Amino acid sequence: MPDLKENNKIKDLTISIVSYNSLDFLRECLDSILENPPELNYEIMVVDNASHDGTVEFVKNNYPEVVLIANNKNIGFAAANNRAIERSHSKYMLLLNSDCMVYEKSLNNLVDFMESRPGIGITGPKIINNDETIQLSCRRFPSMFNAAAHTILTDIFPGNPFSKKYKLIGIDRDEPRKVDWVSGSCMIIRREALEDTGTLDERYFMYVEDLDICYRMWQKKWEVYYNPEVKIMHHIAGSSGRGKIKSSFRMQRSVFHFFWKNYRKNWRIVLIPLLILVLGLRVFLSIIKSFFSKKK
Repeated sequence: MPDLKENNKIKDLTISIVSYNSLDFLRECLDSILENPPELNYEIMVVDNASHDGTVEFVKNNYPEVVLIANNKNIGFAAANNRAIERSHSKYMLLLNSDCMVYEKSLNNLVDFMESRPGIGITGPKIINNDETIQLSCRRFPSMFNAAAHTILTDIFPGNPFSKKYKLIGIDRDEPRKVDWVSGSCMIIRREALEDTGTLDERYFMYVEDLDICYRMWQKKWEVYYNPEVKIMHHIAGSSGRGKIKSSFRMQRSVFHFFWKNYRKNWRIVLIPLLILVLGLRVFLSIIKSFFSKKK
């Protein structure tokens, strides 16, 4: 990796990694980047959300080339990434979860793909589990009705048509394609597009900020692509902790915020009470599920 501190020219790529008590995953993530560095002018920024597992000290002592931003409290995923976006001036921002690992040429190929198609605002790679199975990381924008149906049925009947439609199950995932949105666990964003749409909405503490930024990209005529020719490994939930009830609450709150933000000025606002009922039911079911899990 080049000596970033003495190279003051504007970077081609900034890799933003938000950490929160995920030191073991973060170490693997950073090592995978340093072992498979992009062949361009880049920098790594780790934004730590007041971890209490020694992350800040470990990064300072072991990765002097990494730009460390240490927050004094947990400000959330969107806000933490924005601190890196605001501090950097690179042509491209790569938002990468601390529980991800990159492979040889992954980062180069993501940048090359963006360079070849100037109308793209965001691209997401093929994201795989550690057993090589594919994560459904590109999806369709849900209508309020489909979101409600998916929320209720996904755990009871995973193969229901609403979830299949939302998750784009059955599409050809071998060729690059335009999609509504891609997972924020790994997405590369063009700086010019970010300046057009604005940064991540910090009212999303966690979850749905990726759907929201892709939605705003399409509104501003920037394309969003899924590129399966680039592969990234992601440990699901490795960076989000174990609080399933709290995570469920944050997810449902973020879903509500997305629909309220985007639909409250048209007729679909009449469906908001239904959405509140459904999202509340999802949190309740998470509490029940957690209770019986502890009983076992």
